[in-house]
Amino acid sequence: MRKHEHLIYAGILFLAVAAASLPRVAVAQAGGERTLWVNGPVGRLRVSDGGDGGVPVVFVHSLAGNRSQWSDQLSHVRRTRRAVAFDLRGHGESDSPAGADYSLEGAAGDIQAVVDGLGLEEFVLVGHSFGGGAVAVYAGMHPQKVRALLFVDPIGDQRSVRMQIDMLVQFLESPSFHVTAGAYYEGILTNAAPSVRESVLSALGQTSQEAIVGAFKSIAAFDPVAKLEPFSGPMLTVISDLNNFPTSLHNVIPNLPSQLISGTSHWLHMDKPDEFNSELDRFLASVR
Repeated sequence: MRKHEHLIYAGILFLAVAAASLPRVAVAQAGGERTLWVNGPVGRLRVSDGGDGGVPVVFVHSLAGNRSQWSDQLSHVRRTRRAVAFDLRGHGESDSPAGADYSLEGAAGDIQAVVDGLGLEEFVLVGHSFGGGAVAVYAGMHPQKVRALLFVDPIGDQRSVRMQIDMLVQFLESPSFHVTAGAYYEGILTNAAPSVRESVLSALGQTSQEAIVGAFKSIAAFDPVAKLEPFSGPMLTVISDLNNFPTSLHNVIPNLPSQLISGTSHWLHMDKPDEFNSELDRFLASVR
């Protein structure tokens, strides 16, 4: 064997041994996760895709969240079907918009870019909090593509408390932004598991003032009844003890079924993943 052939062979052997020594369990736990970029309306969007079979499920995180907050759901759902999660603009690894459009409509545009980029024709949408508003906007715009909607402690119709939200926005736009945002999130982290609290506050610390202010301004004007009017598919909202007000989605959308998971924070799917996943399974089983 000539010298250069020997070096090539040695290099191939090294790579083969190294690949064999990688922890295969990490791939199995991620459900065969494929992480990729999709070009969104205002920049690149980081996407986690994996699993196969059934109607795909697309998960949309909350304001100041990221795709990792769905990790328990992704590993669970990918055992039987395809599941997708992604970072909204200005969150996680996704690019921040130059025009600072952090509206619900902008988030719906991100959903559109992801499903188009992955070639998804029909799917179930699951949205948490602000992400719940985003999936409602998307479903109203593209009802033919959405097989069902699952809301997770979603935003509701806040227009009747617009004055309070405007006041919150004023503080968020001021030099006291970090104190105000921290206090607000501490309030909705009531009952959170320590690891959930740490994860949520870490993601909050990585989210810009522009993103949070822009999102709250959009929430203040959100009319869920009008946005959802074109959509006639199955819907369910799973709520925490912190989300049962006259303005809550299940109290403003006629005949919207709700299911309570008590003793959690606003991030109920992270605090009690097994209980939430059971509700998710029941809902998905009903989707035809």
